[in-house]
Amino acid sequence: MAETQNLVLRIVAQRGDIDSIELVEAARKFGLTANAARAAANRMAKSGLLTKVGHGRGHIHYQIGPQGQALIERFTAKLERWHRILEGQLTWNGHWLAVTFTIPEQERSKRDAFRDELEAMGFGLFTPSVWISPYDQQAEVMALVEELALNGWAATLTCDTIRVPGVDNPIELAGRVWDLESLAQRYRELNRRIGALQASLKHAARRETVEPEALFFQAMHLQSDLIDVIISKDPYLPPELLPPDWPSQRTHELIHAITRTVDELPLADGEYDYLLYLVQGMEVLEVFRAEGDETFRWPSRRDDT
Repeated sequence: MAETQNLVLRIVAQRGDIDSIELVEAARKFGLTANAARAAANRMAKSGLLTKVGHGRGHIHYQIGPQGQALIERFTAKLERWHRILEGQLTWNGHWLAVTFTIPEQERSKRDAFRDELEAMGFGLFTPSVWISPYDQQAEVMALVEELALNGWAATLTCDTIRVPGVDNPIELAGRVWDLESLAQRYRELNRRIGALQASLKHAARRETVEPEALFFQAMHLQSDLIDVIISKDPYLPPELLPPDWPSQRTHELIHAITRTVDELPLADGEYDYLLYLVQGMEVLEVFRAEGDETFRWPSRRDDT
């Protein structure tokens, strides 16, 4: 359900304003049935993720709603943080922030929500009731405690050293708290796929045989998986806590390399305009447009005008 919702949100955000027929057409290219796409869009309109305008099939248009915009802004903030860390703009000062809590069983829903939010903020589970982060996120945690009405059940602690028997340095500690090996494998696979997209784009730059629509969806699928890893899996640890040759640095470099390749594409005939928009968006990962861009068209419509 969440994957379907995220896909529909991305399609509407990329287009800015899209009618129901176009939305279904685009969603089907990503494997969704027409009924699934329509049902997801209707649910999202009711929840405020989308805004629905008009009546009757073909006359309904969707735009990003207030709840959808809030979600997009939250995603964008995470993506910007990922870039800042890999560009050396966020470093570790050697301090740890620990969050400890004891929330009664009758408040299980609040406890689960608190844990989910801590994980989303990049905290790692140190013990069953203690989560740690290398960043000073105390203000955000306290705001969350207030929001969930957890006063008296949660507290924060700042320390310089965490000692664990058999663990000799912070990198080893991070490896125990966060599942970095699985994350590294995900990034290595993404790097392989990004490299394949880079090769395809170079073929396009040399005007060799290339299928523009295939390139478009190759990039969109890759972008979707990359965003999922960055937003849902990566705890955004500083380089000081990561093993040598951490693969996300290579991911970051490849994304920039792709943008440079796109800049070399022959765009005089407009054939690759949508690729230019899409992949430049990959560089900063601003997959959700802030303003309308009338030059962007879905590949399936490029012969319609």
